[in-house]
Amino acid sequence: MRRSLLVLLATTVVLGSTAASAAAQTLDITFRAALTKPGPGCGEAVFCAPVSVPGYGEGTFSFTDESFEVISRSCAEYTGTARIDFVDADIDPLVMSERGLVCFPGNSFNAPGGFHSFGNPFHQTGTFVVEDGPAELIELTGTSDVRLAGAGLRGVYTIELE
Repeated sequence: MRRSLLVLLATTVVLGSTAASAAAQTLDITFRAALTKPGPGCGEAVFCAPVSVPGYGEGTFSFTDESFEVISRSCAEYTGTARIDFVDADIDPLVMSERGLVCFPGNSFNAPGGFHSFGNPFHQTGTFVVEDGPAELIELTGTSDVRLAGAGLRGVYTIELE
């Protein structure tokens, strides 16, 4: 009986260790900001926000559209570049090539002046690959989820670590 219990315990420990190592590791980059019209600090970016990246420190997140193709009354497919410039100049900027879908609630996408106003609510989801930055992150992939409601911008970029 005691031997069976020891074998069961050893098997549980081995299986538990294997399952833990097989679980995907991620690096979550989250940001929240009161969104105002992009100013000199945003350059050509559609939006920018302060960000803190675990293990890398503080920086500025910016997103620049490269293509925007309307596919329905309230959604469009996009490609763009997400970039994080770190406060610590010794850390290379993190550059992510992204593609995905952005949707606007209701018919706000088609409202008169919708393309000229700033701050219309949206939900943007995409996938990306890290093109440049800290060597250990280059070529890793991930997902993005960005939302704007009122003037509150919030988002998370999740990098799948190997």
